[in-house]
Amino acid sequence: MKKLTFFLLLLITSFGFAQKSKAKVAPKNVVLATVDNISAEFISEKTGKRVVLFVKKEGKITDTLEVKKTDFKPTNFTLKSFTAQGKKFYHVNWKEEIKVDTKIKKENGNLTEDQIWDIETKTLLLGNTHKSSHIKETVYLDKNKTASHEVEKNRSEGFEFTLNSDGSFNLKTKTQNSQYIYNVMANKYEIKGTPKTNTKKKK
Repeated sequence: MKKLTFFLLLLITSFGFAQKSKAKVAPKNVVLATVDNISAEFISEKTGKRVVLFVKKEGKITDTLEVKKTDFKPTNFTLKSFTAQGKKFYHVNWKEEIKVDTKIKKENGNLTEDQIWDIETKTLLLGNTHKSSHIKETVYLDKNKTASHEVEKNRSEGFEFTLNSDGSFNLKTKTQNSQYIYNVMANKYEIKGTPKTNTKKKK
């Protein structure tokens, strides 16, 4: 009887230890993209989830650059290198889906984020967010909400980003288009000339 009791106790203890060991296993990082010696990864930590750039040298991580804190993994994530004024930079791009579905409003769209990194100086040279969406909502015509009609519209918020082949980039809206060129001496992008405006003449 003593041997049976000891065996059961040992079995319970082993099971408990195995469960604790499983709980301590940290979730693996999700690799989103890699280029050169840089790896963009989605990591989960006690403090939350985030996207980071791991810069490696001789197989070892030398720098960790935080791209964004986020609760969900970005989609259509890309990481590319390019050259501007003889310097090598990295362009990070991803999208986040927008969905709103209520009784009076439905919205579908995307949030697009673009970043330009100088890995050598660990500097974020640009962080741009652009939101585009299609909205369909019910608009009430009176306070008592007895009459209404449907309204559909496309909405664009922020600047659309375009990276040019020479390393410059454009930020534009419906009414403005600005080009930015990298200034080597200042180690930053600066606007070129006066922003172009798209305005229609009134008849």
